[in-house]
Amino acid sequence: MKRRDKHTIRFLKWIRKYPGWWYLICTPGDEHMTIDMMQMLVKRLAKEQFYEIIFVLLTVHKNAGFMKNVFDFMMLESILAGWKGKVNGKEQFIQDLIDLLT
Repeated sequence: MKRRDKHTIRFLKWIRKYPGWWYLICTPGDEHMTIDMMQMLVKRLAKEQFYEIIFVLLTVHKNAGFMKNVFDFMMLESILAGWKGKVNGKEQFIQDLIDLLT
């Protein structure tokens, strides 16, 4: 069996074991999705190495009130890392920003 197939089977078993969490991950605007629940889900998904699903989780709940602060902070951290040269230096960061705005 291929590695990717094993990962998919493991993920499907995780969904079967935690259907309530899967529902929250996939349902924007659910009243049970709080910043604490988001934090717990990210930790659980990271522990299981379901990194793609963290991206899905963040995207599905991007309009939740508490997410604005998260995205603002992540953007600021990205700018700081780029400016300090950790990404490719400030010139590359500025070019990437310009490219994104076109």
